[in-house]
Amino acid sequence: CHHVTGECSCPPGWTGHDCKLPCSSGRWGRGCATSCACDGSDGGCAPATGACSCQPGFTGQRCQ
Repeated sequence: CHHVTGECSCPPGWTGHDCKLPCSSGRWGRGCATSCACDGSDGGCAPATGACSCQPGFTGQRCQ
């Protein structure tokens, strides 16, 4: 937490006042500020890394 404001600095993939909320579907990274860049996925990616979650029949870094 910030020593003056008390605001939490959440690790990638987490958000909220006390960093207990995972990123919503389609978002990832520090502050959940980055959109998932996955083509043939279920719309989601790993909240901490942005790795795509591919649907059956799709493969590749972006499920293309």
